[in-house]
Amino acid sequence: MVEQYLELPSFPYRFDLLLEIIRRNAYPARMIVEGDSLWRYIGGKLLCFRQDGDVIVLTGSALQKSDCRRLHDLSRQILGLDHDLSDFNALARRDERLWRQIEPLIGLPLFCSETVFEALITLVIEQHISWKNALRSQRTLMRILDSGVMVSGQKIHDFPTPQQLAALEAKHLKPLKITNGRINLMLSVARDARDGVLDLEGLRSLEASEAYGRLMSIKGVGHWTAANVLGRAFGKYPYVSHNDVALQAAVNHYFYRGAGEKSAKQVLETLEAYGEYAGLVGHFILLRWVLDRYPVAH
Repeated sequence: MVEQYLELPSFPYRFDLLLEIIRRNAYPARMIVEGDSLWRYIGGKLLCFRQDGDVIVLTGSALQKSDCRRLHDLSRQILGLDHDLSDFNALARRDERLWRQIEPLIGLPLFCSETVFEALITLVIEQHISWKNALRSQRTLMRILDSGVMVSGQKIHDFPTPQQLAALEAKHLKPLKITNGRINLMLSVARDARDGVLDLEGLRSLEASEAYGRLMSIKGVGHWTAANVLGRAFGKYPYVSHNDVALQAAVNHYFYRGAGEKSAKQVLETLEAYGEYAGLVGHFILLRWVLDRYPVAH
């Protein structure tokens, strides 16, 4: 059993709060929480994370020493250990209305997907569908492509690679119960990524605006999908997902106590007051919504 230690940052970081979000995620095919530990695949390896004082302990039974540096860096990315939110937290403290919503989330990290491909495919599935149904479809996708490993009575899977997804045909994805257009988009993205036509990981080296533009150039990818890929894959939130109906409901609830019309206009007028942090405010308002409205998944 190989064991590594990930040092906690000097800024507020709450692993326990991350686990609370994941418990409500209903995403056990990808990662599960068992007690105070998080299990998930990273870099093709099934890993377990738990906090012990000022470190996160990473363990895996099938790890080699040659895996350590790669998995260390990927784990820091996925757990959001290098995203310092101190300036954002200071902004929230200066705004009483915002602070009421953000204070319970202080220390919640900007956790990310392992790959840009995973972020894009999961968001394509989530287009124009309820979160609960989208998560069910994502679990179905992973069950189609991987037999999985049992952890605490649940099967946990790695996310499919572009090569695995590209090898399928549209008929194989019918059990996802999403539109034919989104199925075809998933397959197109997978095949372009497999063939080197689409360099999704290369987007990491670009400025957010350029990465956003590259994503928007993909037929079938609009503002909501592109903006959320930046957040989910990179922990960057330069854009407001104003057309997100859950965000519209959350903003209306937390800022207006349910008064007025839930709309993209209301979201923009409210969040753009926070300037460069508008998108990040929207992200945390949605996570507050998740904590308040979604029960722990079983």
